[in-house]
Amino acid sequence: MNGLARTIVTFSIPAVLACIYPILPEYAKFFLARVMILSVYAYGYAICFQMLGMLSLGHAALFAAGMYGAGLYTIYASPSPLSALLMGVAAALAFSLAMGLLSTRVGGPFLTITTLLAAQALYLVALHFNEITGGEQGIVLGREATLVWPLSPWLGESDSRYLFSLVTLVIAVTGVWALSRSRLGKLFIAVRDDEEKLESLGYNTATLKLLGFALSGVYSGTAGALQALLYSYVGAGYAGILNSVEPVLWVLVGGPLIQVGPLLGCMLVNIIADLARGMLRGHVLIVGLGLVLIAFAAGRLSWAYRLLRRSTGLVS
Repeated sequence: MNGLARTIVTFSIPAVLACIYPILPEYAKFFLARVMILSVYAYGYAICFQMLGMLSLGHAALFAAGMYGAGLYTIYASPSPLSALLMGVAAALAFSLAMGLLSTRVGGPFLTITTLLAAQALYLVALHFNEITGGEQGIVLGREATLVWPLSPWLGESDSRYLFSLVTLVIAVTGVWALSRSRLGKLFIAVRDDEEKLESLGYNTATLKLLGFALSGVYSGTAGALQALLYSYVGAGYAGILNSVEPVLWVLVGGPLIQVGPLLGCMLVNIIADLARGMLRGHVLIVGLGLVLIAFAAGRLSWAYRLLRRSTGLVS
């Protein structure tokens, strides 16, 4: 696929989401707004996994850092949602740098375990200080602290959520598209493909991995902050292991094209899950069967298996 075709494919889905907005029913707006936020999270994970080849199981901590940074700011500092959004991104960046300093200097299964432990540590901290964080029950934010509040005189909640989610998604897609074409993005891919060779050329691969991990944290934290400020809720459950595994699944299902794969994978998995949720006992089985069929249609995800083997140190 040439550069022009890749660019068209990259921006086609956000364009379609913008065009169909006027005809969508309320539930569809609510559902797609949530999927777009989660897609930003998926793009953040894709930078770490697809570009750098780092298999992290701790990205829920980065998502939760952005969520808590934004949510707690509105409670204990100021109800200004824009300031809270910036605080959430800053909190995620700080946490990703600390987590990256620990995890990016190791490789293979050690990196996976380190990131998993970091996420679980944040989860346990949120549970322990439940008088501040709300623990598992969480905290409901005041309406004036949400991003939908300033637009309430003109737009309803579902319309405001859809608008903010779409704008953020377009920014995220544009950022990943630009990164994939930049020299920095090519260096990230070189770290994934042959780190030792890149080191022999004089590059500091530890710094490159830390930079990529921090950028991944900014994306993930932005998604977490938006989750808090659009849906008026923060809770420890978002730091759990399930929220770390889901982006892995989205990226694998979406395919190797990083510009559009995370968005496609996130939409497919969530649409299948939503359609099957009516089957109370069997919806998990239906989702699993659907994902297996997608895997076969995608050539058994051979690209993902190769990348997983490389990131876990099973092959050189």
